[in-house]
Amino acid sequence: MERLDSKQLILGSKYAGRPRETLKVLYDYELRNAPGKSVVGLELNYAPGGWSPPHRHAGAQAVAYVLEGEFLSGMNGNPPQVYRAGDKFVELPGCHHTVSDNNSSTESMKAIVVLVVDTAVLKGEKGYEALVEIDEGWEDA
Repeated sequence: MERLDSKQLILGSKYAGRPRETLKVLYDYELRNAPGKSVVGLELNYAPGGWSPPHRHAGAQAVAYVLEGEFLSGMNGNPPQVYRAGDKFVELPGCHHTVSDNNSSTESMKAIVVLVVDTAVLKGEKGYEALVEIDEGWEDA
C-alpha cells in the first residue's frame, strides 16, 4: 500500500477541488520618503470555498481590509480568526500566513491588501509574483 505524506492527505481532503485565490494589482508606487521601499495595492478575491496555501510576503508589511464576505486568517500558528466586511488586520514582515481561506462555501470574499515592500523585490526576475512566497511543497497546490 502506498503511503501518503501529510501534504497529500491535506490536499486529498480539505483542499481537494477548491478554487485558489485571484490577485489584481491596483497600484504600485515607489515611496519618495522611504528610499528603496514601494507600496503596492492588491485586490484579493476568493470564490466560494477559495483558499491560498501557506505563504509569506517577501519581507513586506501587509494590511488587509475586507470589503465583502468572510476571510478566515491564521498567522504564525495562532488559531485562525474570521474577518468580516469592514474588518482589517496586519501581517508584520516575516509573518507566516498559515491559514488563508474564504470562510464561506456559498459567498465570495474580496479584500484590499496594501503591502510596503523593498522595491528591489518588485524589480527582480519574478516581479509581482515575488510578493507571495508559497511554502515549499505547496507550489503546485
